[in-house]
Amino acid sequence: MNKIHGKCRCRFWLMAGQGVLLPIVLLLAGCSKKQETQEIPPRPVKVATAITKDVPIYIDTFGTFAAPNNVDIICQATGKIKEVYFKEGQEVKADTPLFTIDPKEYQAELSKSKAALAADKVDANLKYEIFKRNEKLIEKKLISQQDFDTYKTDAAAAQARVALDQATVDLAQINLNYCLITSPIDGVTGKRLVDPGNIVTANSGNPLVNIKSVDPLYIDFSIPERKLSGVKAAMASATLKVEISPAGDTDGPYSGDLQMIDNTVDDTTGTIALRATIPNPDRVLWPGQFANVKLIVSTMKDAILVPISAVLLGQKGMYLYVITGDNKADLRDKITVGQGEGGNLVIEKGIKAGEKVVTSGQMGLSPGALVRITTGDKKGEGEAGKSGEK
Repeated sequence: MNKIHGKCRCRFWLMAGQGVLLPIVLLLAGCSKKQETQEIPPRPVKVATAITKDVPIYIDTFGTFAAPNNVDIICQATGKIKEVYFKEGQEVKADTPLFTIDPKEYQAELSKSKAALAADKVDANLKYEIFKRNEKLIEKKLISQQDFDTYKTDAAAAQARVALDQATVDLAQINLNYCLITSPIDGVTGKRLVDPGNIVTANSGNPLVNIKSVDPLYIDFSIPERKLSGVKAAMASATLKVEISPAGDTDGPYSGDLQMIDNTVDDTTGTIALRATIPNPDRVLWPGQFANVKLIVSTMKDAILVPISAVLLGQKGMYLYVITGDNKADLRDKITVGQGEGGNLVIEKGIKAGEKVVTSGQMGLSPGALVRITTGDKKGEGEAGKSGEK
């Protein structure tokens, strides 16, 4: 009985064991299947290829355009404005008529001066002839020395009056010429500040109009004094170039040459003023306009560039992800970032040319994560420098 009972117990235990093992096996199989379904799929990313390029090293600043010639037209004759020959905002050449002041008074003054000159010339000629005749008489002692000296003095005084009259005529002609006001430079007129019919006074009052030259233009800007020595050293070997990007302009940048460095540092701001010359044949730039300025001091040969979107800021500094040959993300968190160039950044340390960098999708990545390139060129990748490059 005990034996049979023992067999029964053994069978019961086996049966019970089988009942316990079966759920465990099923549970393990289910866990294994669940783990397979939870495997992280490759992360979709966009990439670009790091390229090499010669990159200009520049000082980034800002400035304003200024006209090399800036002239306020002020009348030099008193009288009534009779005519205006230009339109506001018109481009004019040197010697182009601008205004006429009523010349009648000055013409009369000139005629009067010429008449006085003519009369004094006749008188001077007569006294000179008397003097010459008396030269022969004094030699024969037919007249006194005192009378001869008088004739000589009268002739000299008459000649002096003629010279004075000639100066008066010249001055009257100058004043008459002032009645026609012309442009002293090539440039663009501003607002007309005096209307026809107004009486103006010589060398006083408001200007009649302002004229500014527009080709070329100056760009005036400042740099920190700590960069002065580097700029002077670069200037010693070559003419430095500048690139100008006016506010709101989409056609730039425009190039020019550094013209001069001011002779003193501004001790209130710690900056020094510089001036460059910018050709402006198409009149796209304008005096007083604000612009961003890049003063190019040298060139970095074979610099490595990646798109700006590839570089992120983390707790340890700048970092980016590089895609390896087996489509895995490789974190580069020890990179050194240089200056910008168009839509790219110079990477001074941390990656090599030709490596693929992630430009979109970095937030879902971790070191070693599988990736799937979603967009790019025919090879599934973009290239740094294609966007934002001039």
